[in-house]
Amino acid sequence: MYPGKAGSPKALTTADITDTDTQLYISDLSVLPAAPNILALYTSPTIWEVCKYTVKQSASGAGYVTIVRSGAEWASSTGLAQSWASGTKVARNFFLYDYSALKNNVEDHETRLGTVEGSISTIESSISTIEDTDIPALDGRVTALENNSGMDPIVAALIFG
Repeated sequence: MYPGKAGSPKALTTADITDTDTQLYISDLSVLPAAPNILALYTSPTIWEVCKYTVKQSASGAGYVTIVRSGAEWASSTGLAQSWASGTKVARNFFLYDYSALKNNVEDHETRLGTVEGSISTIESSISTIEDTDIPALDGRVTALENNSGMDPIVAALIFG
């Protein structure tokens, strides 16, 4: 999972970008968390593109990020990489990718927790079985020890109270 950015602050692109470009110039790099991460380019709620960025030129100020326009993190309102004009909004918002990653992590945790709980139940059942088992060979030894047949009285007191 990639870190988010509180408040999802926005910046603007400072140069046009074609559908094949991989460097995105923006007005304020501080609106994006450290790379790698994901960002959105958008002009409206219905026209957008989500890209992974692998390089962030600096922590703040105007600069560029290197974007990847394919893979699990990439998505678009049109299904294709798009060209964007200078002045397009850029932000680190909460995306479907984030929701899916969070959901998958919770489901994986629940599966692993269920496995641990099943193992604990099996161990508890085994302990209960051992506690309830009558072992005749031990009974004779315990009886002999209880009758203190040759056992030091101090040792017997430590073992049997």
